[in-house]
Amino acid sequence: DKNILSVGKKGGRNMKVLDLSAIVDGRVLDICDTHFITGGIVTPRFVVAELHSLAESNDHIARAKGRRGLDILARLQESRDIPFRVLDRDIKESTDNQMKLVTIAKELGAAIITIDFNINKLAALENVTVLNVNDLTIALKPVVLPGEDMSVFVMKEGKEKDQGVAYLDDGTMIVIEDGR
Repeated sequence: DKNILSVGKKGGRNMKVLDLSAIVDGRVLDICDTHFITGGIVTPRFVVAELHSLAESNDHIARAKGRRGLDILARLQESRDIPFRVLDRDIKESTDNQMKLVTIAKELGAAIITIDFNINKLAALENVTVLNVNDLTIALKPVVLPGEDMSVFVMKEGKEKDQGVAYLDDGTMIVIEDGR
């Protein structure tokens, strides 16, 4: 553990700790492919154990999420671009995996990659940087101003008289007046 921590302190600013929600979500793979994330990525073994437990669940949705998460980790491990490893570190004093994750990130001087609102709040209280995939998605939405000219495919009628409805490439719905 001391060896891991000393390595973490030196490279901690570039190290990222991946949480369960971001693994299951899967977009982290696409983000890694774009090279927006630099440095190494780790995920604690207890998160892998949670994924395995989900993958063995009787609930088909939980099972699918667990299997997807394990697949995402396997693909991260195969990636040549970003070093990834499972971290053998646990916090015995806590039974809350979210608090354990934040504590480990703080010890390593690392940021947390998540989509979980609660981890955002916990990390903020501990002064740990959070890279929220949902926040990134919102930040990357195209800026479109009312009245701006563009070509779209009007898919259906709107709710009001003579309105048409279309969608931008990112899925954002737009309403076109006199576009019926």
